[in-house]
This record gives sequence, structure tokens and C-alpha cells, in this order.
Amino acid sequence: MFACLLVPGVARAQLPPVGVPAGAVRVELEGSMDIYDTRWLDGHREPFTADLTSATVGSNLLPHLDIADTLITRITGISGYRTNLGALSTDGQADVSRGFLGASLGLTKAITIFGRIPVVRSRVQTAIALDSTSGNTGANPGEIQEAAFFQSFDAGLTDLQARITAGAYDGNPATRALAEATLADGATLRDDLFELLIEPGTAAGFVPTTSSEAGAAIATRITALQSVLTGSLGVTSFAGLPVLPAQRTSSAELLDYVRDPSGPIAIRPGQSKVTFRGDAEAGAALTLVDHWDRGARTGGFRAAFETLVRFPTGSVARTDRLLAIGTGDGQTDLEFRLTTDLGAGRWGARLEGDYNRQFPANYSLRVAPHTQPFPPLTLLTVVRRDPGDIVTLTARPFFRLAPTIALLGTVSHWSRQADEVSFASAADEIPGVDASVLAEDTKANATVLGIGITYANPGALRPGGRGLPVDASWSYERVVSASGGIVPNAHRVRASLKVYVGLW
Repeated sequence: MFACLLVPGVARAQLPPVGVPAGAVRVELEGSMDIYDTRWLDGHREPFTADLTSATVGSNLLPHLDIADTLITRITGISGYRTNLGALSTDGQADVSRGFLGASLGLTKAITIFGRIPVVRSRVQTAIALDSTSGNTGANPGEIQEAAFFQSFDAGLTDLQARITAGAYDGNPATRALAEATLADGATLRDDLFELLIEPGTAAGFVPTTSSEAGAAIATRITALQSVLTGSLGVTSFAGLPVLPAQRTSSAELLDYVRDPSGPIAIRPGQSKVTFRGDAEAGAALTLVDHWDRGARTGGFRAAFETLVRFPTGSVARTDRLLAIGTGDGQTDLEFRLTTDLGAGRWGARLEGDYNRQFPANYSLRVAPHTQPFPPLTLLTVVRRDPGDIVTLTARPFFRLAPTIALLGTVSHWSRQADEVSFASAADEIPGVDASVLAEDTKANATVLGIGITYANPGALRPGGRGLPVDASWSYERVVSASGGIVPNAHRVRASLKVYVGLW
């Protein structure tokens, strides 16, 4: 850009025109980077990883543990039992870099066609730490560790059933009734423990520690059963207790559970990085009025209308990565924009109005609200999502520092309507689950402020002009306020270089 300042020219500084002169091609190189570690939600700023942070980790973040809560309540008799791994603290950062290669061709003085394709790199980094001081669970020891206990349990129940069948207790009705009740109670207890500790699909990743209230209650329930078997019923083949963890859950054990590809969640935390093409764009611009920087007069009035189609050529966020960001939105957009430039002397402003119609598309997603960052695989299905349309109003005042350079400010406000989400078909429906939870906190609006510098010289493309036709700019923007749903609190840096080449 500074090299361009050395190029002589008679044209005045201005913002780059929307259109391109007839017979010219504008080659466009642009780049931007968004980086954030916080977000806005309901007008309040909070950490980007707020949904991952909790004073108690249980079925609130790991929904699969609600089965364990039900089983442990039934086994121990502890009313309202809740699994608690401890307190989860997290930190995270996201950054999205985009590089655009585009070209615009002036067909006539008023009509320009253009196209752009981006290359996008998205990266999300998360750090998770579990403080299990207040926890009541540890990692499930697994089937191998529990095998001996269940073999003994099964042998005791088999022995008791054989004695009842053989009539060993028929001489005493009270003893026979006790034997039958004990067999039924023992079978229920055995099945509940098996579901909790071993059964595929229901076994908990984390179970009560030996020193916890629930761990002690499990031991008491089993020893009471064994006491009846050996005392009144003469069955001595059942002994021992299940192997419960001695230590509370560690951060490593939690992460192993979450990322286990054969487990109920199978989501990889840590770093998620994707580099791929983004959503390509193609469109046309119509210059309505161009009375800008004519002769010795600076400023004036200029207006142009654009329409573009954004194609779903990027990749959407992966469902097996924590808080992942894709390189594209996955659906087609139709965008309309009206741009006007007003100015006199050194002062001026560009005013923009933009309407983005986002069309629906099918997605393979886990149907859960954003407050459940570890949804189980059982919630993965195909949904139909219609993203909310976006309206943006922007003002870019500028002040000319020199004939070819100006300081630029940005004030922008955008508003997005709520998404509409439903299951793609009846076959994709999940019983008891409402697909609309994916639309929670999608309606939002935000105000963005920015500052930058711009260079524009039409050079030899304008009668009487000299020098290389070049547009260049650099700007910094950030969200200063937001309300409604989730809005990334992003710092954005943009840069662009546009060079004109005459064809005819």
C-alpha cells in the first residue's frame, strides 16, 4: 500500500468503487482473521467455553449418566441421587482466517460481474481441568475387574433357586417365603448392578467410590443380602463385593471417557483445526449513479446495487469435535446490497444496507442445545435447518489525509432472525427429542466498531489519470455490544489489495 503512495496520479482519495470500468478486470486479494475467547449471550459477555464450565459435573453435562443416577437411586435408596465428578473449569480460543481470491469484470460502464472463492482455516483450542475434590465418583473399573463378583453372585442365586425347586424350605412356610423374596430381591439387585457396571449401552463411565455415601450404601445392601443367604437360607456360594474405584475421577479419565470412539459420546476435545475451501460467491453489480471526484471537485455522490449467490462449497463443522467451527455454512445464500458514497472536500461516508436470505438445508447433527456440549451419539440424526435471515446497516465515515489515502471508520449493526429446525423426515425423528432445541439462542443482533486506512487510485483507467490502478485497505473491527443469542466477541483484522487490468 505504501509503495502505491509513490505512484503519481491526479485522482483523489476515495473508497474503492463497487463496479469496475468497462473492459477492465479487477483482480482481488483479500484476507481476514477473527479471533475470540469470549462471547455475548443475552447481552452479557462470558467465556467462549462457558457451556463447558460447571461447579458439578454429572448428567447436566454428560446426559448418559442419568441412567446411572436412576440405577444408583434404586440400588441404594438414596433419594434424588446425582452423580458428581467434581468441578469443571475450562479455557478456550477460536480463530478463523480467510483468504479470498476473486475477480470482477466490467461488462459495461454500469454492469460488473464478479466471483470469489475463499480458503479458510478454522481452529478451536480448549483446555479442560477437573477438580474432583467435591466429587463422589471414580472411573468404572470395567468388566474384567467385576467378572469374579458377578460369577459369585450368579452362583449364589442359582444355588438358592435350586434349593427352592428341590423343596428345601417347604417344611417352614416362613422360611420358604423368605427364600422366594430373597431370590426376587437378589435378582433385581444383580440386574441393576450389572446394568450399572457392565451392560453395554447402560454401563456408567463413572461409578460411586468406595468411600462415598452411595459406595457405602451399595456395600451395605450386598452384605445384608449375603447375611440372609448364609444365615437363614444356608447359601454360602455368594461372597465378596463389586470392585468400586478407590480414587475420584481425574481430568485424564474424564477426557478419555469423552473421546473414546467406542463410548457413548465420542467427541474429541483439545484442538480442532480445519483448512479447506470456504463458500464461493458469484454475482453482479449495477452502478446506478457515479458523480464522484469529477474534475477538480472532490466528493460527490455515487450509488451501486449488488446481488450475489453464496454457494455451500465449504465444509460444515464436524460433530465429533468439541466446539468445532467449519469453513462454510452448508447452505445457499442470496444477498442484496445497496452502497452509496457521499462526500465533499476531505470528508465523506459510505453507507451500506445488506439483506442476506439464507436458504434451508439438511445437516447431520446431534440434537441437543448448546448447553449440552457432550451430546451422546444416540442423538445424531439428519435435521432440516432454515437459518435466520440477516439485515446489516453500516456507515463508514472517512477523512482524506492525502490525494490517495484516507482514514476510515466503521459503525455497523446487524440483526439475525432465529433459525427454524425440524427433523428431515419421519425416519430421522428421535422419540422424546425436539429438534427445535438446535435453534436456541440463534436470534441475535450486534454492533461493531472499526477503524482503518484505505487507498484508492483509478490511475490510467480514468481520463487524465496516471499510474497503476490499485485499491488497498487495512482495518480492525470488533463487537462492542450484542443482545439476544450467542455472538462471538471477535476481534477482526481485514486487508485487501485490488489491481485493475484493462482488456479493451
